[in-house]
Amino acid sequence: MKNLLIILLILVFGFIAFLLVKDDFFDSKLNGLEVVPSNAIFVFETNDPVGYWNNLVNQPVWEKLHNLPALADVESQLVLLDSITGKNGNLDKYLKGHRFRLSLHPIGKGAFGFLISVAFENEHFFEFLKNLEEGPDNGIPGLKKRNYSGVELYEFKTERGEQTFTFTRFENVLMGSHTSFLVEDGIRYAKSLELKNFKQSQPHLFQPSTPLNSRGVLRFSGEGFAALVNELTDDNAELLLKNLRENKLSSNLVPAFSDTSILFSGQMYTNGTTGTMEFEGNVPSGLSFAPVISNRAAWVTQYLFSSFQGFKQIPNLAFKPRPLIVATLDESLEIQDFLNGLGGEATMVLEENLFDRNPNQILLLHPENTARRYLNLEKFALEVSQNDSTKLFKEYFMGKEIFMLDIEEFPAHIFEGNFTGFSRSYVSMAGDHLIIGNSLKTVKNLLEDFYNDNTWGKSFAYKDLLKEQNNGAPIRLILNNDRFYPILIQNSDAAWSPVFQKYAPIFRSFDWLNISIFKEGSVQINLDIDLGEPEINRQMILSESRSTSFDKPLIFGPKGIQNFNDRSTDFLVQDEDNFIHLISGEGERVFSQRIPGAVLSEVHQIDYFKNGKLQLVFATRDFIYALDRYGNLLPEYPIPFVEDKEIAFLNVLDYDNNRSYRYFVADTEGDLYLYDQKGNLLEGWSPNTNSAGPLSYMPGHHREPGLGDFMVSLHNNGKLNLFNRKGESKVGGGILLGDGISTAYAIEESKNKEPSKLVTVNEAGEVINVNFKGELTYRNQLLRPDTDTKFNLVNDQNKSDYVWVIEEYNKLKVLKPNEQVFFEMSIPSSALEYKYFSFGDGNKIFAVLDKVQDFAYLYNGKGQLINQKPISISQSLWINFSGSENEYTLVTVYGDKLYEYKIPL
Repeated sequence: MKNLLIILLILVFGFIAFLLVKDDFFDSKLNGLEVVPSNAIFVFETNDPVGYWNNLVNQPVWEKLHNLPALADVESQLVLLDSITGKNGNLDKYLKGHRFRLSLHPIGKGAFGFLISVAFENEHFFEFLKNLEEGPDNGIPGLKKRNYSGVELYEFKTERGEQTFTFTRFENVLMGSHTSFLVEDGIRYAKSLELKNFKQSQPHLFQPSTPLNSRGVLRFSGEGFAALVNELTDDNAELLLKNLRENKLSSNLVPAFSDTSILFSGQMYTNGTTGTMEFEGNVPSGLSFAPVISNRAAWVTQYLFSSFQGFKQIPNLAFKPRPLIVATLDESLEIQDFLNGLGGEATMVLEENLFDRNPNQILLLHPENTARRYLNLEKFALEVSQNDSTKLFKEYFMGKEIFMLDIEEFPAHIFEGNFTGFSRSYVSMAGDHLIIGNSLKTVKNLLEDFYNDNTWGKSFAYKDLLKEQNNGAPIRLILNNDRFYPILIQNSDAAWSPVFQKYAPIFRSFDWLNISIFKEGSVQINLDIDLGEPEINRQMILSESRSTSFDKPLIFGPKGIQNFNDRSTDFLVQDEDNFIHLISGEGERVFSQRIPGAVLSEVHQIDYFKNGKLQLVFATRDFIYALDRYGNLLPEYPIPFVEDKEIAFLNVLDYDNNRSYRYFVADTEGDLYLYDQKGNLLEGWSPNTNSAGPLSYMPGHHREPGLGDFMVSLHNNGKLNLFNRKGESKVGGGILLGDGISTAYAIEESKNKEPSKLVTVNEAGEVINVNFKGELTYRNQLLRPDTDTKFNLVNDQNKSDYVWVIEEYNKLKVLKPNEQVFFEMSIPSSALEYKYFSFGDGNKIFAVLDKVQDFAYLYNGKGQLINQKPISISQSLWINFSGSENEYTLVTVYGDKLYEYKIPL
């Protein structure tokens, strides 16, 4: 035992002696990453920071970037370091060739700070610290010292006295920050044997493949970025960023600059490994999707593989498939046939509610034989409905069928976990593309935009963008900042929204963000910057382009009518002698026809002969009229209304898009009638006398998945009735929504499996939501300054969006659906009407019609007045937006003239 002890002592002292004679033992140096905490969002590294900075500030894009608070903070820290080192180029001399790092860290709720750290190869740089110790005010007025964990920290106020800069030396590493906590945290991480620093938590980012150099490298943590975005948006983006976080995406990026863009290129990692993709064939261009990408799109992701097998190269690790659904899909012959013809091209589009809990998403596919693939899914949906066609939900819009596939996360189960966020899938076709939306509204929006050419394919700028992106990358992501920036303002944290608005000229100058991911796992990120001054508050100019005169003053119109020959828009008006006139889009009169009575209903279009030619349907007080395009009455028209009764509302229904029309009519007493297109009253509706009194809004029809068809009537006494198609009540004696209702209702579709809601506001100012099970789901009192305050719900032109309007004694307040203020204005009159037109976020117009002075005031989506000079108007107005022309067309009536105006954007 004694001999063993002697041997051990010899070994120990021998090892100590070895360390003593080893030249660099006591000179061992830190590499600087020891002081960078693991929560860094990114770490930027270079061995020539001053040279890099000088290169950056000489770039044209710096004129835009230098005003950003974050970059101004970095600049001030570098200036302070320069001051500390005595200026005269000392900073460049001291830093060049050493390991310089700039890292961004969260420091509190919605707050972030930069930490600068420099790892030196020698101690010459620290001579200034000796001078500071000998004379603390040497060149830095107000310099103070304090101790943290045995390390001396130096602090002083910046020139304006607004911030304190803290710096210190730990071993051979200099640290500095405007946030003292970050310096202290760096010391804590460097001393700890348990805490993992950034390099230890992301070791793959520090492989020799991306070494430190003068060009610099940005080592980027996807988890950190997800945390950053969630802080900025008050957790509104959590679902959007879930995949980024759970797939542990990260990258090393080398920045480069051009006159109008910033380019980052490097390697991307998924869960610590390079995301290489192996597949045969050429990468498609992606241009085929241009005609079906709506101009509403804020974020577009394209997957461009030569075959469907390409999706197996990019599984989403965050998605957990459900075994029962997997088995159902595997066993379905329709799904197998669908997959066989699917191909490898897909485009995911996220629209204006990007940060909502359930953002509008639409998946675009371009398979072989699209009609057959559509039929595959329709038959599969029928299988899911136990082959009971009455359980298969179908809706029709603009002549297109939409059916619901009630399989949770259907696209994700098909595409290796990609394309999540579809609690239900709504399927339709646009051209030769298959479209799958996560809501009925999303699909309808796309079908409308496709019909109206409001798509990228009709915009030269957007189409050229796709051409420029044709770089051989199988995965491409495109962010349109024109759409994204307003979304960011609306959804950012309360502390950050004013910042984004204050620096709007800078943020708005960011044009497109394009991300390309290549086969070998490399990535390119290009941020285009517009160096011109953004026209943030540019006044839209309204100019008259055409007018049409009539012999008598007009008392009705204009109503926009689709011309079935060329898809242009005609306009229907009526004069005081009850002549109705149809005017073409070029201002030519198609017909003039006198009818006995004033038009009082909406003007609808039907295909009476089922041959693609459309006719007009409307009501006067006593008749239902149907005329062809040349003003001729259809057979058996007009249909006389019930004797001694007067029509108040007319709606036209086509339950199954089979052109078997129903006329849903309400009289002035509130009784309901349902006619077939031949004029026969149907059982249960001859009439349906519900004793609820006059209606506040046109009766309607709604089809709800799992619950069937609802015939809806909302009455002035506050009662809501829900009937089946036979006129039988589906909710007992109806639902009382308040003491009175004098406005419209809207339908809000649920994006999960809860029933849709009918939304309205009663005369007391209570916003009320009722689902189609008859359950009251929401009630909230809007601000009611006095008892004379009036409340309205105003639908847009397609009844797919709406706003609240609060009319006080001398003020008008318009609210968004979430009850946040849209804009306010002084009331010019006591007799007002309202019109709302929505063509996607950023393309909205709210019109206030002053019926006393015959003026119209137009407000854009920011609540700004468009026309400084009021438009003369005596009846109504019609507005449409052209994506291809990038302008609004406004048609209105004043006196005996029909006017057309253009409003270019």
